[in-house]
Amino acid sequence: MSHTVRETPKPSQVAMSAASPASPASSGDTTNSTNPPSPTLRQLLIWLTGITRPVHKPLYVSTIFRIINLTLDIVLFGLAGGGVVAIVADSARAWPIFLWLVVVAIVKATAYYLEQLTGHYVAFKALELLRTAVFAKLWPKAPAIVTHSKSGDILTSLTRDVDRIEVVYAHTFAPVISAFVVPTAVLIVTGANVGWGIVLVPAICIALALLVVPFVGFKRSMDATRGTLAIRRELSHHISDSVFGVEEVVSYGRQGERLDQTDVLGEKVALSSSTSKSFNAFRRAANVILMLASVIGVTMACVSASDSVVLTAALAAGTLRLFEGPRGIEDAVGYLDHSFAAARRLWEISHAPEAVSDGPRVYSPSSSPTVTFELVSYAYTNEDGSPAGFALDDVAVSVPAGTRTVFVGPSGSGKSTTIQMLLRYDDPRSGRVCLDGVPVSEYTLDSLRANVVAVSQKNQLLNASIWENVTLGAPEASEDQVWRVLEAVHLDKEIRSMPEGLQTSTGQGGSALSGGQAQRLCLARALLMNPRVLVLDEFTANLNVDLEQAIRSDIAAALPGVTIIEVTHRLESAADADHVVLLDRGRVVAQGEPREMAGSDGTLGDFFRRNV
Repeated sequence: MSHTVRETPKPSQVAMSAASPASPASSGDTTNSTNPPSPTLRQLLIWLTGITRPVHKPLYVSTIFRIINLTLDIVLFGLAGGGVVAIVADSARAWPIFLWLVVVAIVKATAYYLEQLTGHYVAFKALELLRTAVFAKLWPKAPAIVTHSKSGDILTSLTRDVDRIEVVYAHTFAPVISAFVVPTAVLIVTGANVGWGIVLVPAICIALALLVVPFVGFKRSMDATRGTLAIRRELSHHISDSVFGVEEVVSYGRQGERLDQTDVLGEKVALSSSTSKSFNAFRRAANVILMLASVIGVTMACVSASDSVVLTAALAAGTLRLFEGPRGIEDAVGYLDHSFAAARRLWEISHAPEAVSDGPRVYSPSSSPTVTFELVSYAYTNEDGSPAGFALDDVAVSVPAGTRTVFVGPSGSGKSTTIQMLLRYDDPRSGRVCLDGVPVSEYTLDSLRANVVAVSQKNQLLNASIWENVTLGAPEASEDQVWRVLEAVHLDKEIRSMPEGLQTSTGQGGSALSGGQAQRLCLARALLMNPRVLVLDEFTANLNVDLEQAIRSDIAAALPGVTIIEVTHRLESAADADHVVLLDRGRVVAQGEPREMAGSDGTLGDFFRRNV
């Protein structure tokens, strides 16, 4: 079989500029599907309450206990203030007052405990319901929803954003309801028994605290917080890309640039969050002023009415705690802008359409296929659905059956995106990817991915035993088969030396293993599935050169005749390939046999330097 080197002039203008070393083309802004329209507040509330319906009854119980707690808080302060003055001024006996203080404090503490108990149950149960619901929505969209989103975006949405929504149930509903019920009831009872003139000023101040202060800057705070959360997701994406791409960042000497970009994003977060913080500070100050005005108003009204000093002290002390309810609304407003902004993002992710769907045929080849990329073009999209720039531009490559083809190029050149078209993480905008001449879109996703198996640079391991992780794709495999694939990846001796052997836990995300062990374990899992096409995407990132070469040789022995496609930025990994494809900025710059692409120094390095 002959190979020829075909060089393509480097494009002077390509829609997608080269990504930074730590920002591979596989990390686009959004999926290639049109995003759903942003929901209205009513849609959000219906969606959230529908998910969390099982916690509504406990939430009502928590609210009742909070009302009791806040009411007794006012009574306790009033009793303490009046009691102290009575003892000092009227020589009243202390023990009855002390007894009442103890009784009220015990009842209040019990109500507070039950409020916290039921409230935390509601919070954690709501957290469980929200995460379960969102994961259920995301599962059919995987892996496209993850692959084509910023690397830190989905993680942030599923953790921090869900936590922010859970806060609504723990710190919003009960405080808001009790803030209206308790002050209103206390003012009515006091006015009816002591005099309406005494409660006039507190009533006006409470009305302002409940109906005016919370809405000052509310919309601007919501808009600003939504922008802040978007920048935070961008910062999370930037940091996670820097961590996962640290090897390339260092090799390209981009450490300073990445740190500077992190600082810029941090400053943007601080600047964007200052709007909501300013309004929160204003609300706090306004409520303090209204509280002081109420105390002064009550005191002056009592003096004008010639009420006793004991009653005056009791009413003034109680008025100090009257504003605990409005303060709860003040805090709730601060939570709400974060919660609703986070809820909108989760709603958009949950309601995003699936990027790909099953084809009508089951893929069950009897031998390894020829893989062809026929003028494949692909572009990510902006938030409004418009193209963000081409990640692939008329990529035409043929990978003969049973050969090893290596895709080489700098980060952001489109290597991983090309492979994702084969695995149908998304579909190309034009062109097609075929197996033995049949488009991959003709096959069901499960059958396609059972025969075209990928091993990525990022280790995907469950917090389970080595056995469970290796057999994840082939649960019926025998122990002998497992040991054979572990031997092929040079991991068998290390596992045999572990006290629990195959039952050793890999830890969260493979944390109990070294980076090289975790990577080889993922490779062993792929080999056990006996694929017809094996895709290796930067799978040697944590391996030394000697071990890398040995594993390649053993893979060929373990899977004779398999079609292998390898993605790498290491030139030495392509030296012994059957076919090499050089990508740059989404285009095939050259392809052919390694010996035909070697430069004047006999290596691929010179050729690549002249063409990339």
